[in-house]
Amino acid sequence: MKTIFKWLILLIELVVLSGLILNFLRTMKLIELPPDSAVAGQTNGASNEPIEYIPELPTPTLLPTKIIEPTKTPTKSTPIPTKKPVINSNDDPWGISKQIDDVTWTMKIGEDKTMATPGEILEALNQYRKVHNSQILTWDEKIGAFAQQRAQYLNGLKSVDKHTGFKNFLEKEDGFNKLRFSSLGENISFGYRLNGVHTIEWMYAGDKPHDDNQLNNKWDHVGIGVDGLATCLIFATGKF
Repeated sequence: MKTIFKWLILLIELVVLSGLILNFLRTMKLIELPPDSAVAGQTNGASNEPIEYIPELPTPTLLPTKIIEPTKTPTKSTPIPTKKPVINSNDDPWGISKQIDDVTWTMKIGEDKTMATPGEILEALNQYRKVHNSQILTWDEKIGAFAQQRAQYLNGLKSVDKHTGFKNFLEKEDGFNKLRFSSLGENISFGYRLNGVHTIEWMYAGDKPHDDNQLNNKWDHVGIGVDGLATCLIFATGKF
C-alpha cells in the first residue's frame, strides 16, 4: 500500500514538473502552441475571402470592354469565382473563345509568323466593319499614343489588367479631357502573335463582348497600340 502511495505522489510531481517546463518554454518562445480559442479545422492566419486566380504566363487572355462615360459612376465588377478555372485544356476546340472569369476570355488558336502592326490592324478593322455595315473609323493621334502606352504596359506585365489602367486614366487622371473625347471603350489582349486580319476576325471576333465593341456603330475614331504580344484598341466618339 505504501509503495502504491509513493508511486502516486511521484506521478503527480512529474505532471506538475512537466507543466512548469511547458510554461517556461512558451514564455521563452522556444515553442509555439495554438491559442486556446483556435477552432478545429481552421488554419491560423487564413482568410475566407475569395482568392483571385492569376493564370500562369504566358497564357493569352482577352478582356471585354466596358464603355465609360464621364458622367456615370463605374459599376463594380462581379467577384471572381474562387474555384480555379481550367485554361486552354487539351480538349478545348480550336478557334472557340472560352470565358474564364467575369471579364476574361481565352482561345486556343494558331500563331502567325509575324505580329501585326497598328496600321495593319486598322486596315483589317475597317474592312471588317465595312462588311458588317459599320462606319469606317478615323485614326486619332492622341488615342493612338495612349493605346501604344497601354500595349507597352501590358507587354511588360505579360498579362492583361482587366482595364484597370484604362479606367484609372479616365476617372483619376482627367483622361476624357486629355484625349478630347466624351466616350471611350477598349479592347486589349496579350499572348497572341497574329496578323491584322486574324487579330480582328479570329481573336477579337471570337466572343460577343469584343466583337460588339469593335463593330459598334457608335464609334467614329480609333487608336491602336502594339508591343510584343500585346494589343490595345481604343474606340472613341464625341470629339470636342
